[in-house]
Amino acid sequence: MSMARVETAITTGGLEITRLITSDSNIVVPAVVNGISVVALGPQFLRDCYGTNSRTLTIPASVVKASEEALVSLSGLRMINYLGPFEVFNSFGWGTSTDCQVTCADGFTFNFLAGNSLCFPQFDNEILITRQRMSESIAMERLSNPVMLTDDNREMYMQYMRSRIIPMAEHAIMENDNNGLHAALDSDLIPERDLTALLEYSVRSGKTSTTSVLMSYLNSRAGRDYPSKS
Repeated sequence: MSMARVETAITTGGLEITRLITSDSNIVVPAVVNGISVVALGPQFLRDCYGTNSRTLTIPASVVKASEEALVSLSGLRMINYLGPFEVFNSFGWGTSTDCQVTCADGFTFNFLAGNSLCFPQFDNEILITRQRMSESIAMERLSNPVMLTDDNREMYMQYMRSRIIPMAEHAIMENDNNGLHAALDSDLIPERDLTALLEYSVRSGKTSTTSVLMSYLNSRAGRDYPSKS
């Protein structure tokens, strides 16, 4: 591991890192420099910070402010670990040129796509408007992990999935992919009539495993729809 060079400036509440220069693949932002808490990251934070094509950035919870331009010149960033809550990280308004997984101390995890914002609702707006790299997995992940998901964007993701959920389920049946079938069923986007059709399709195709999954799901759904009287 090389020795990082850290340049700082006094700011409200502590220090701002104006530049951090390192070639390490695992970039760790110090929480304290010379006994003073690091609370902010400046616009030149990682300028000319060259290194590998797969880099991780770890940021302490003490950092609560950051310039939107802090990551502009950093290449190869694949993961960011923020040791504070996502609500604070979201306020940074960052973006990257590579696919990047963000994890936060409050349990938030999301795989953001290259060329898009690392914050909501900006990411959703960009994906839903351009439809570039839009996929069932992105839509399903946002619907199942709706952090800061607006009502309008939720409806747009659901519309997207409604047009794809039956082909997804049919593909899972043909491939005997129980996990894929469970994912489609758990979305609750498949109407009752289509569930029955999928069951018939599975039976005709001789797929005993997926037939069992569908029958169990239909039975459990019937139990939810028609609760027993006490």
